[in-house]
Amino acid sequence: MSKDFERKSLFRITYPLFLYAMVTVAVTFADTAILSNYDENLTAAVSLANQILGVAYDLSALLSVGALVLISQYLGRDEVDRARDIAKVALLGGMALGLLITGGLVLGARSFAGWVNTPAEILPDVLIYIYIIATALVFHGFIMSAQVTLTGFGRTLPILTIGVVANFVYLGLEYALIYGAWGMPEMGVYGAALSTVIVRGGTLVLLLVVLWRVCDLSLAGWPVNFRSQVVRILKISYPSVAETLAYNLYQLAVVSMIAALGVSAVLTRSYALTLTQILIIITFVISHGNQVLVGYDKGAGENEAALRRGQRTALITGAFAMGATMLFYLIHEPLLGILTQDPEILSSIAAILLLQVFVMPLRTVNLILFNSLKACGDVNRPVIASLLLTFGIA
Repeated sequence: MSKDFERKSLFRITYPLFLYAMVTVAVTFADTAILSNYDENLTAAVSLANQILGVAYDLSALLSVGALVLISQYLGRDEVDRARDIAKVALLGGMALGLLITGGLVLGARSFAGWVNTPAEILPDVLIYIYIIATALVFHGFIMSAQVTLTGFGRTLPILTIGVVANFVYLGLEYALIYGAWGMPEMGVYGAALSTVIVRGGTLVLLLVVLWRVCDLSLAGWPVNFRSQVVRILKISYPSVAETLAYNLYQLAVVSMIAALGVSAVLTRSYALTLTQILIIITFVISHGNQVLVGYDKGAGENEAALRRGQRTALITGAFAMGATMLFYLIHEPLLGILTQDPEILSSIAAILLLQVFVMPLRTVNLILFNSLKACGDVNRPVIASLLLTFGIA
């Protein structure tokens, strides 16, 4: 079946992703509430484990970053078949990379937990969570590549549909497996991890079907020039992934200091991130859609249009981020009251959110401009600047 490519506007690309982000925000908050109401130590364990897993997630998404750039540029030149070839390479390569990362996590989990000074009372749960989630890393690289393929082709509505279904199934399954509801066994941390693995496996299957139906993309047969195509994708991906990886390694260093202060400090960070991640997800969605359109402009040789688009989107979204962060600061007490009643934790989070009023718009502008540069194939200079700032100042 032949599927024609249609170039879409920023709104048409991003509104399904934006709605998906809203659902993800609600699910993230509900997820934290489920964990904290069961056991705050479990919340701290999952938060700490996810910080360690963040590095693995970055690595497993290595091919998806460059794939989005190449797919959008090929489609900007109406070279649809070449865009499909890149997508296929990224999908298969992502699964293979995920398998390697899974092995590294299983072998090194205890060492990683030690490096971040995991408190003794939550160490067993941290390790259990990492061991189980490691199996889902095989799916993660594929899922990320599938999502950027759909985004590049302007087919973001299926991402919303699958995401909504997957998130609500995840919440129901997590609640049932953690608490032992609806006839399920009470599994605690095992339930928190298993629900993630099951849902990601189902998401992979659904994405396979969608890619075939809406993008005419099948994984049958091995891609031609697979190795050279992987190298080409990596040349675009590695600088930006290296930047993200460096930032997460820096965050691990920070977490190791926080964890040394005890479980209460870990919980403070976890709850603060629950709120700030809301804005990060929203701005990431806008940045992702803008990146695709800048890639179309670049592929069509419309450099001035690409420049204006990146600048305009960065300024508007930065202003939105500042206003939204201020709103969260003003209403944080009733929101966080669902998660904790500890006055010390609430006071610390208030200080963090006030600081974020000034940090978040700068982070947003950086994200959008950096992804705009990636869409144009210029990644080395901003990455070098980011790494120097991360390790020289942060």
